[in-house]
Amino acid sequence: MYKKDINIPILISLILVLYNGVLLCQTSIDSLVSHCHQLSRQTDNPFLKEHFNTIAFFAEDTTHGFVPNPDDQNEASLVLKFLKENGSEWKTYLEEPRPLMKSFKSKKDGKMTYYWVILPKDFSIDKSYPLYLELHGSGGGSNDNPRNMLFRPLQPELQGVTSQGYRKDALFVYPWGRGDKRYQDTAEVDIFEVIENFDEDFQSDPARQYLYGFSMGGAGTFHIASLSPERWTAIAAYSAAFWPEPDSNELKKLIHLPVWMVWGEEEKWATGDKIARDFFISHDMNISWEEIQGVGHKYLGEYQEKMLDWLKSYR
Repeated sequence: MYKKDINIPILISLILVLYNGVLLCQTSIDSLVSHCHQLSRQTDNPFLKEHFNTIAFFAEDTTHGFVPNPDDQNEASLVLKFLKENGSEWKTYLEEPRPLMKSFKSKKDGKMTYYWVILPKDFSIDKSYPLYLELHGSGGGSNDNPRNMLFRPLQPELQGVTSQGYRKDALFVYPWGRGDKRYQDTAEVDIFEVIENFDEDFQSDPARQYLYGFSMGGAGTFHIASLSPERWTAIAAYSAAFWPEPDSNELKKLIHLPVWMVWGEEEKWATGDKIARDFFISHDMNISWEEIQGVGHKYLGEYQEKMLDWLKSYR
């Protein structure tokens, strides 16, 4: 028997509101996926076709352990809005700092993975361009959900694109890297599979290959570069976050590469950066470094630009 203070009509109304809200959330993902499949069928551009198919797959993918949540659903509706406005047009990706999404099945574990490619403004499939590959920092686990990186830069209001993406003067690659996995194990393999997949579709100038990263991506830069030193023209680490400290065996493999390093005086990762700096200096390495006074663990725009200008000077 119901208590007298429960208003049954109001309770029923609340249940209907919640039910309709769930349906609305489901419709956001479903509508995005349906629209992406439609766009994929309509285009003859292979990059756009893969882009739309990648969005459709990862919008609802659960193979990496993440079921779409309410935030994902809301962002999916914004991505759909972007695609219906100008996100389906090739010129958008040529003129704006908007990434094309590329995906492939990993040979390591058979799962689909993806990465961004931001094109230079004068992009031509037959032209060779510099390559900038950036390794993202840790999002405290938020980047583990593939939809986080997938949806942010594909909304009407652009989000999450770092400095090189706005320059539009090179091929810019930004791997998901399986999220916040420190570019180790499967995440390490992921980066090399991204590079392999990228090389199949794009021409990049072998004399202008630049690898860099912030925080987790800074430490990841040293790790990935130590496994492929012959690939890179120059590398950079912005506030590299080492766990627990730099590996001297990895650093030894980098002593013939130009390296740029910056970190904040007040950040807890400064000790590891100093160890790496001292190692490079002791080996008479070509290193440019700076400790920014009064600054903690922050990715400052001014220093992003300095880093990119420094990398660009090497070829």
